Amino acid sequence: MLGIFSTLFLGAILGVILHFVFLYTYQVWSGTVYLEIRNQLEDAKALNAKDLGTEEAVIRLAQTEVARMMSRDNLKAALENSDLQKTEWSKSSAFRDDKNIFNIDEAATELENDLRGAHKRGTQIFTLGWKTRVPEDVPVVLNAVANTYVNKVRDTEDNRFATILRVYEANQKKLDDQMIAKKQEIQKFVKEHNMTSLNESSSENSRALEKLREGIALTTSDLSVAESRQIQAEKKQQKEEGASDEDLREADSDPVMQNLNRDYEDATRRYAAAKDQYGNREIDGKKVIHAEVLQLKAAQESIQKQRDDTREKVLKRNQLSDLRGAANRVDSLNNLLKKQQTEFTRNSALSEDFTMNMAELGTLREQLSQAEDQRKLVAQTINDVNLARLRDESHRVEVVQKAMKPREITFPQLKFMVPGTAVLVCGIYILILFIREILDQRVKYPSDLLSLPGKILGVIPDIMDDPTKPKRAELIVLENPQSMTAENFRQTNALISKGLAPTNAKIILVMSPMPDSGTTTMVLNLGACDASLGRRTLIVGANLRRPGLARGLGLDPTLPGLGDILNGANPADILIDQGNGLHFIGAGAPSNRTFQLLNTEKMDAFLDWCHQNYDRVYLDAPPSVVAGEGLAMANKADASIMVVRAWQDQKGLVTKLAYQLMDSKSNFLGTILNRPKNTAGGYFKKNAEAIAEYATQTSAFQLPKSAVMKDQKLSTDGTSPSTT
Repeated sequence: MLGIFSTLFLGAILGVILHFVFLYTYQVWSGTVYLEIRNQLEDAKALNAKDLGTEEAVIRLAQTEVARMMSRDNLKAALENSDLQKTEWSKSSAFRDDKNIFNIDEAATELENDLRGAHKRGTQIFTLGWKTRVPEDVPVVLNAVANTYVNKVRDTEDNRFATILRVYEANQKKLDDQMIAKKQEIQKFVKEHNMTSLNESSSENSRALEKLREGIALTTSDLSVAESRQIQAEKKQQKEEGASDEDLREADSDPVMQNLNRDYEDATRRYAAAKDQYGNREIDGKKVIHAEVLQLKAAQESIQKQRDDTREKVLKRNQLSDLRGAANRVDSLNNLLKKQQTEFTRNSALSEDFTMNMAELGTLREQLSQAEDQRKLVAQTINDVNLARLRDESHRVEVVQKAMKPREITFPQLKFMVPGTAVLVCGIYILILFIREILDQRVKYPSDLLSLPGKILGVIPDIMDDPTKPKRAELIVLENPQSMTAENFRQTNALISKGLAPTNAKIILVMSPMPDSGTTTMVLNLGACDASLGRRTLIVGANLRRPGLARGLGLDPTLPGLGDILNGANPADILIDQGNGLHFIGAGAPSNRTFQLLNTEKMDAFLDWCHQNYDRVYLDAPPSVVAGEGLAMANKADASIMVVRAWQDQKGLVTKLAYQLMDSKSNFLGTILNRPKNTAGGYFKKNAEAIAEYATQTSAFQLPKSAVMKDQKLSTDGTSPSTT
């Protein structure tokens, strides 16, 4: 955090310096020209123009106009402006050839990269901006580009209007020609078909046809009646049908029949009177009729017979007369009907011809009317186009505010330079830290060990983070048992003991991937923890290349030790009793430190002796990266522990060693992380302070005199205490 604040402060100072440097060496001025997309007319007579639509549609149109205005063709046309070619910007050597002729292509390329177009959201305004080092050049260049584009748009619109007018005017002329031709065709048609008085001719034909139609209907009806009468007369003549009452009445109306009927009636009265007068008499039982009665009866019967014969003759005569009259009537009506039908057919043909001519004439007149309507519409459209052309809304794009000479400098500005530079420097600093963090493959925190096999047995912080401020870490469990670090060692030892509980393991190999990881410190303090619990504990310096265990105890590193034992010495004669159950065997005399013997039967015999005499044995092994005998001893020990130095050991090397220990014959208990940074903060720091405050007793161990003497010596000569 301090680094971030420092970089912000330095960045602010650098921003002030850069501001004044750029202020005198590199000034930048900018300007903007504003253009508007006009609403388009739906109708030339409409009071208001049509809205452009949704916000997305306006944005799309604005972006299109910006792209067109910044197109290379428009820029090259703008660069031909004489005022623009007189600007300081155009006099740059980048745009001039050897003959000092202005290179429009190069200048257009430069403007393509420098011009900035944008749309003001929520409006129909779009802008064109540009920056340069000479303030007077800003309005000249921007206005030249904007005006060139607006003029091109207007030229395009004028050409569009002219094209539309040409099309409609050509259509108008074509319609005029069609109207003239159609009028001439109508006049010729009327003249050829003699259709001068169209309405009167049509009425006369209609009346004549109607009259003929009525006459035909009447004649047909009369003919039907006459034919029926003829058929009836024929049937009566052929005796197929008897005389009707009407026939009898007609026959009786004949004068001869009237006389006979009177005579018959008179004879009938006389006969009836004689019959009443004389009656019927019986003579000898027989009826006798009077002679006068018989005479009158005979007269009556004679008249009756004469009357019937006469009636029959009259009926035949009348029937023949009716038959002839009916036949004549039928012939007459047939002739009349044929005449009427012929006349009707002739008049119908004339009427049809007249109707067809009228229809054709109507079609010609309709075509003429359509042509006249189309011409009116075309003429109205031409007027509307001319009217729309005169209105301001016909211009799609218009400059609403020209670029002005800038009054304020665009770059540099102190209000932007100071915070901007500060943030930039801070960002670079954070980026460097981030990149370094990504590229740094060292183990730093306990979380870096979570992917490894085995448990995290403990985290031993740096003694600089311990609130009790111990002097050194090698024997902190003995020298400063109330410290936070000592408590961490005791907690780590408890986890180790828990891991060994299910087995009879006694010999523990303590190993690290790299030198100076702290294995010696781990062995010393873990051994002290076991001894404080009453276990017979032996710590062995198995690092024959660079022994450090004896120095941690304040002993002479050249004393007899493991090397001498492997060369035949008795372990019991060599071990050093540190008191309270803690024993020590060093690396041995330098001449006997043959590390090849660590992988021999003599080493096996020594470890068997350790099994028999001690409850817990710690072997301080050399780092794996520089010595291979450590992994060989892992196959002989009962269990193994890996010590990892935070901010030193690489993750790949740590992972490799962890899997190698897993593959060995020993039981890999886990990993101890040594000296991570900032682990004593937060709740851990509060716990550490509570431990330091609560601890009032010291360890049961007393420092050996040699260790006390060494500590005093370090204190008197001003040497810093060890933190390994």
